[in-house]
Order: sequence, then C-alpha cells, then structure tokens
Amino acid sequence: MTGVSRYKFFPGIILGCLLWAANTHGGPPLLTDDPDTPGPNHWEINVATMSEEISRAWLLATPLLDMNYGVGEHIQLKYQVQFNELVPAPGGGGVQAGMGNSLGGVKWRFVDQTNASWLEVSTYPQVEFVYPSSSATRGLADSGHNILLPIEMEHRFKSLTVYGELGYLHNQYMPNAAWYGLAGEYEFSEKFSLMGEFYGGFDRAFEHNWLSLNLGFRRALVEHVALIGSAGPGLFGPQERAPAFQSYLALQLTF
Repeated sequence: MTGVSRYKFFPGIILGCLLWAANTHGGPPLLTDDPDTPGPNHWEINVATMSEEISRAWLLATPLLDMNYGVGEHIQLKYQVQFNELVPAPGGGGVQAGMGNSLGGVKWRFVDQTNASWLEVSTYPQVEFVYPSSSATRGLADSGHNILLPIEMEHRFKSLTVYGELGYLHNQYMPNAAWYGLAGEYEFSEKFSLMGEFYGGFDRAFEHNWLSLNLGFRRALVEHVALIGSAGPGLFGPQERAPAFQSYLALQLTF
C-alpha cells in the first residue's frame, strides 16, 4: 500500500541491526500506526530509506523524510516526501529516478487510556498526492491522488503494547480498498524494544486480499536520536500491495 506509509531497506543490514532497539510506540518503522502523538510543540522526524521488491524489480525510497509535529496533547500534523528509484529486473531497461508520492495528514487522539478507559483511540485522515504527475507514468508513484481514512486503537500493558489500525482508501482512478494492521511492541528496557505486525487489506468486493508480515526494532543511540528499522515478506496477494520483500531503516529525531 502507498503512503500509509510506508516504511524499506536491505535484509542483511536489517538482520544485523535487530540486535538494537528504543522507547516509543507504533508507526515507523512498522506500517501499522497507533494513537500516540509527539506532544505539545514537539517534533518527531524520521530520515529513512525504504525498499520494496516487486516482480524481481526494486523500488527504493532514498531519502524519505517523514516530519511530525505535536499541537497540544492530542493533535499531530504530518508531512512526508520521498525520492524514489526504480531498479528493474535484469534486462528490464535502465534505472528510473524521481519524486514519489507525498503525504499530508492530521491525527487526533480523542480517547486516552486512563482509569476510565481501557483503550487509546485516534483517527488519522491523510491525503496522498503525486507531484510531478510524470512520476506516476514512470512507475515511481501511484496513479491519482489517495484519501486515507483510518482509525487506530491501543492498549498498554506493563512492558507490552498492542495496537491496531483499520482504514479505508479512496483512489482517484483505481478501485477503493480497505486495510488493517495488528501490531505489538515489547520493551526490554528504556532503550531497547522489538516489535512485529501483520498488515493486510482487501478491495471493496473482498477480492484481491493481501497480507504482509514485518518484524522491527527501535534502539536509542543518544538523547533524542534512535535507530529504527523493519523488514518482512508479503505472505499472499498482489505484489503491488504485498511486496515480495519490504524493509525500512531510519534515524528518528525527537525534540
């Protein structure tokens, strides 16, 4: 799926980095988002590289810049932009490069997990657009604009956080679809956590289902800087939705 963000690098580096990890929940490096927001006047910026293997070709996003700003305790503003490279299968022609999809959105967490509520709940409407339009014809971005309408839920136990997301995708030209994600993150310490998710979806006729599996990590490096990453295969479904392999690696800056 597109801009839901989503979040990929090379498997050898990821597997080596799985010895690391850090202390926040949800969203990057996974595809499934959660209700958390950065907090009043705080920034979370992810400087990332992503990869997806589709039909023996690779789509690389290097760099991907994901910027998030907290407005009060319950609002998050987001803007994401990326530069893509399409590396075709052997004999498939030359490398294509240019701008990929850009994404803007607003997250609103309207239920907090307190003594009166077992869950945190948010909604996160987003608009994904293509500029320039030639990127779509060259295979570097989706055709048409996307509107994403998700809802996120989360419950935190002592060291384990479980969260999920369910959303609806409207595309300007392609059939509408829905997606879902179920994820968990376990904190081994204040600086080290591992996580995993199942992430999938279906079209409006409940056909062309897809499902991916991702494993990830978060590791604090120094104050306000963490290394985050994830990787995993598509389990079934069309490869444009569930790539044969996808990965994500980023430095996460918080201040």
